[in-house]
Amino acid sequence: MIKILSLLLYKLRNGEYFQFMSDFKNLLEALTPAAIHSEAEYAAFDTAFTKLDEELRVDRGSVLTEELQNIDLDRDNAWRAIDMRINATLLCTIPEEVEAAKRLRRLFDLYGDIRRVSYNEQTAALTNLGGDLAQRENAGFVATCGLGNWVTRLNELNLAFKAKQNERDTELANKNSGNAKAVRLEIDPLYELMVERVNALVSLNMQTPEIENFIIELNQKIKTLETTLAAREGRKDSGELEEPPTPTPGTV
Repeated sequence: MIKILSLLLYKLRNGEYFQFMSDFKNLLEALTPAAIHSEAEYAAFDTAFTKLDEELRVDRGSVLTEELQNIDLDRDNAWRAIDMRINATLLCTIPEEVEAAKRLRRLFDLYGDIRRVSYNEQTAALTNLGGDLAQRENAGFVATCGLGNWVTRLNELNLAFKAKQNERDTELANKNSGNAKAVRLEIDPLYELMVERVNALVSLNMQTPEIENFIIELNQKIKTLETTLAAREGRKDSGELEEPPTPTPGTV
């Protein structure tokens, strides 16, 4: 007998949780709540789900997020341009420029590829790198390689990114987004109760082909989430840097 798999709902991020409950809602509506004798439970679930949608919309829409991402892309490109210019200068055969490029190459290598770390780590690394490049012994190498304007631009973009990030953080801090957790606690028992109803029908051998199909489709979504959770736990256990969560369409 195939029953609905268990899922640790509390481990899901808001975007993951919302998407899963949306999928559950769509599957149940196609089956009809009456098929699992859960009309009243579904009505309460639907009301709570609407509340959750409204709560999460509070966090969806910071226009500053797109601006922040655009500045980050610009500073990534500026860093990459300098990195490539150093590599190109190493091949130019002009001794003093090659030597300057070697010194800058060693300095850049100390920081690694800063595009692959978190926003805050990248901002800190670029701040430190900018300070190193401004030191007297390195400023000459920057000038010799013709990178003065490029380094200035990179520093400007890094400052602009930090300012925009602070602006967005202030905006989000002032939004009333604290009720999503409370609404999730309303939804969880309703979801669990309807799952119990379905599994009880299976135990009594009262499932229909439509219910069996409902279970199969829902279990596939649960398995996908379990894979996501397992991968996340694996990164945490190994100490690997976890990538920032990818927002669901329209989310921050």
